[in-house]
Parts: sequence; C-alpha cells; structure tokens
Amino acid sequence: MAYAPDLMFEHGLDVKKGWFDMASLDYSAKLSSSVTFNVPRGRVVHLELSGGKEVFLPGVSGSHMAIFLLNGGGDADVSNPGTTAGGKFMHQAVSPSGKLSGLVATGGYEIATTEFDATQTYVPGDLLTAGTSTSALATGGVLTNQSAVQYVNAVCGVVSSGASNNHNGVSTLSFWSVYLPAGTAATID
Repeated sequence: MAYAPDLMFEHGLDVKKGWFDMASLDYSAKLSSSVTFNVPRGRVVHLELSGGKEVFLPGVSGSHMAIFLLNGGGDADVSNPGTTAGGKFMHQAVSPSGKLSGLVATGGYEIATTEFDATQTYVPGDLLTAGTSTSALATGGVLTNQSAVQYVNAVCGVVSSGASNNHNGVSTLSFWSVYLPAGTAATID
C-alpha cells in the first residue's frame, strides 16, 4: 500500500545511546497486509510468520520481541508512489523493497520516540508496553505505561528521562529498551 511521505521530524525514533556499532541489533521485514493504517517510524512492532513469510505487526504481546521502527510505511525507502497524498506528481517512483527496519529490544539502547500516549504521565522507572491493534492508528504500536505490568503483560521499555520536547520542538518519550515477555497470553488494544 502506498502512503504519502511525512515531514522529516513529524514521526521519529532517535537513538540517544547505543547505536551504531558492530554489536547493534536490527531487523527488517515487510508489514503484514492485515494492518490497515500507515505505521509511522518510531512505532513498536513484533515479528510473526504469515503464509510462510516473516512480517511485522504492531505492538508487543506474549513472548514476542519488540522492534522499534527506524522507518515508517510512508518513507520513500519503503513505499514510493512518486505522488503526493493529493495525487500530484513528485518524482519518478523508484522500486523500494517494502521492508521496514527497526532496532531489536534486547539491544542496549536509550531511545527517544514520538510514538507514545501523550495523555499519560511518565516518570523514570515506569514500564512500557505497546498496543497490538492492526486497525487503530491511535494505539497500534504506540508506547504507553498503561497495562504495563511486570510478568503479566509484555514489557518493551523502561522510562529513562521521560517526556520532553526534542531539539525539533516535537514531543518525545525517552526510555531504555528491554525484553520482558508476558507471563500469560495477555494483550492490550
């Protein structure tokens, strides 16, 4: 599915510490066709097999490993229709692979993302999880401290310095990536 590009700093993932060196972990896959919205960079996804192929789905649950997206569905290296959302010619389209790339949660990263529930209050040490909806742009893959219960729901981060505006004036949440699988098959939407 082709999407119009975002402004450069509208959605993002900024790795404050731990990237890039030879020990860094990342992963690439296409987005599942069951996802009905444009997943922006900075969101959380997990890997599943669908029709014998590895695909990303939003959020994290069960024992799935969280992956923090470095690029989004509308980025030119993922989807490049050559036109704007209004159908205006932008450039000759290239042939991107359709794959999204992200950082694996077991890497030693401190990350700042634009993709979090800004209606919540975050303090250092809060656990973070991300909703698994494939149809809700507002919650699918968005970080939140709601329902992030240790050993009950899958946890993919721990708040470091919390929410603030970055150098571009965009609200971000800073956290450390972790892998803490759920003790049950609990999910959030």
